[in-house]
Amino acid sequence: MKRILLLLICFTALSFTHKNIEEYNFIGKWEGIDKGIAGCIIFEKDGTASIKIGDDILGGKDYYINGKKATITYSIDTTTKPIRIDFIMHSEGYEIPGKLSFIAEIIDNNSFKFISVKGSNSMLLTRIQE
Repeated sequence: MKRILLLLICFTALSFTHKNIEEYNFIGKWEGIDKGIAGCIIFEKDGTASIKIGDDILGGKDYYINGKKATITYSIDTTTKPIRIDFIMHSEGYEIPGKLSFIAEIIDNNSFKFISVKGSNSMLLTRIQE
């Protein structure tokens, strides 16, 4: 009886501490290291994103490609397993935006594994700012 009660208490405690994946908050600045190169991703509340890999910065408020204004937006589908993250590149003069797809494996409230759909690249990202 004591074991059943202990299991019930543990299960109840774990169910309250485990956050619903559909409510996971990606907004903020996340950092990680891939093949010795530091990188970060900033998910903004307005749906835009900035990506920094080494000294290269993609996205942000004043982002231009070949002299044309560009924007990176993101779409996160938490209803799929694994979670799908798409980065969409919008640029003046191009009707069809470019898209890069990734999947996310949640580790905890402040970290997740970021995995490329097209390759075997992955990076552990840790939240450094909300």
